[in-house]
Amino acid sequence: MNWGFIVREGLRGLGRNITMTIALIITTALSLVLVGAGIMISQATAETKDLYLDRVEVMVELDEAISSSDKDCSSAECREVRDTLQGDDRVEQVTFRSREQSYERFVELFQDTEPELVRETSPDALPAALHVRLKDPADTAPIDAIRDMPQVAVVTDQADTVRQAAHTMDTFRNVAFLVAAAQAVAAVFLIANMVQLAAFNRREQIGIMRMVGASRWFTQAPFVLEAVISVLIGGVVGTIVAWASKRFLVDPMLGDLYASQLVARVPDSNVWTVMPLVTLAAVVLGGLAAQVALRSYVRK
Repeated sequence: MNWGFIVREGLRGLGRNITMTIALIITTALSLVLVGAGIMISQATAETKDLYLDRVEVMVELDEAISSSDKDCSSAECREVRDTLQGDDRVEQVTFRSREQSYERFVELFQDTEPELVRETSPDALPAALHVRLKDPADTAPIDAIRDMPQVAVVTDQADTVRQAAHTMDTFRNVAFLVAAAQAVAAVFLIANMVQLAAFNRREQIGIMRMVGASRWFTQAPFVLEAVISVLIGGVVGTIVAWASKRFLVDPMLGDLYASQLVARVPDSNVWTVMPLVTLAAVVLGGLAAQVALRSYVRK
């Protein structure tokens, strides 16, 4: 097997169809960047869920009667709610905060970031509340059991906010995959056109090679190699673009969210793990597309 001839012809083919090769490289790079971005968004979503769900609470706000007079959950109405929650094996912890304690906590959280809001909020604006940590944040049955009690004013489940944020990130992921799929279809058609055009331009050479005994695989290999090299270059370009975009665009943009642990950070190592695997899959797909496209030109 003359591998030198196959490699030389494959590389020459890239030069003969330079504009189509460049178009294929760009299309492949964009497609792989979007696929990689979708996968990394999925990873970030899962890690963000884990980050939040470990510390989310359900806040059960109590009515004005309890808020104005009960300092330590000693009233019968407050104890009824607390004891119901504590008696459920699915509840990990229940903490009572009086109106005064709720206001102190509010000031602690917002005095540096929202000083004007703190100045405009009076101490009696916040209710007494039970802060409930569930063993499984997705299982809200213990909260449903006390939700309709008359002394319960409002129930705020922080996990709902996490789910909404995760849904938004999932939407971005799905859009990335959808656009990537469209780009992948375009890349497949470009591969088919490129190898068919190259084979048509060299049909006489192929015919002579077949007449002197060259195998079908040997005559097709340069064209397949041409497509594979183009896709591989597109994958390398896509990997560099993905890394640079994350390092110089996404990371600075989300720096404050990372620092506040509002969004899980995706490490650079994920780029160097995900993108080569995506590129490998694209190379295999590109080779298969080229092989199928050539069958209409090299039949015998």
